[in-house]
Amino acid sequence: ITVESSIVDRGTTYTVTVGGGGSGAVGGGAASNGSNSSFLTSTAIGGGRGGSADPSPVQAASGGSGGGAQYYNSGTYGDGTSGQGNRGGSAFGNGLNDGSGGGGGAGEVGFDGEDEKGGNGGDGLQSSITGTATYYAGGGGGGAWRGAPAGDATGGLGGGGDAGASASGGLSGTANTGGGGGGGSADTSNSANGGSGGSGVVILRVQTSNYSGTTTGSPTVTT
Repeated sequence: ITVESSIVDRGTTYTVTVGGGGSGAVGGGAASNGSNSSFLTSTAIGGGRGGSADPSPVQAASGGSGGGAQYYNSGTYGDGTSGQGNRGGSAFGNGLNDGSGGGGGAGEVGFDGEDEKGGNGGDGLQSSITGTATYYAGGGGGGAWRGAPAGDATGGLGGGGDAGASASGGLSGTANTGGGGGGGSADTSNSANGGSGGSGVVILRVQTSNYSGTTTGSPTVTT
């Protein structure tokens, strides 16, 4: 997430790009990174995918914040981007009853996996640009192997999705927060799907007297 002061000119048309969230892994396959959001010269890099372990290991990827490491075959976490986010968490073990790392958040690294428990997602950062203090870009919770208990790994503050429990799918990140999707948990007969990442957000605040009311697309406008 980037928070910068920018000056815009009255009577000028500006293009805002809101990146979509990455797709979650299906049946243990590869997830995808989120897309970038941008305005003027500022670009918020999309989040890195989390790792997945079955049917074949896929390593986590780097991004604005990095994805959490998968537990199988010495999985590695994805790195964050300096000034925007943090790395994902490390995985626990290399066999049965293991947990993947949580996704990194804008405010802190993802938590490491534990025995039968994925790591929690890292918290995002808080901004009051809308007039209400709100967290953005929290990491998703990491999934686990072999019947993780209910209420396993939680997503970080800022829209991160919780991980699935007992071979169930992870929850998706909240739209327009940049929150990461939660990992799916697995057992000997089922690899559950991971949640998708939440779309990004670009917030532009201007004096009401300088706002023309002319827009295209479908931005949310409040006073």
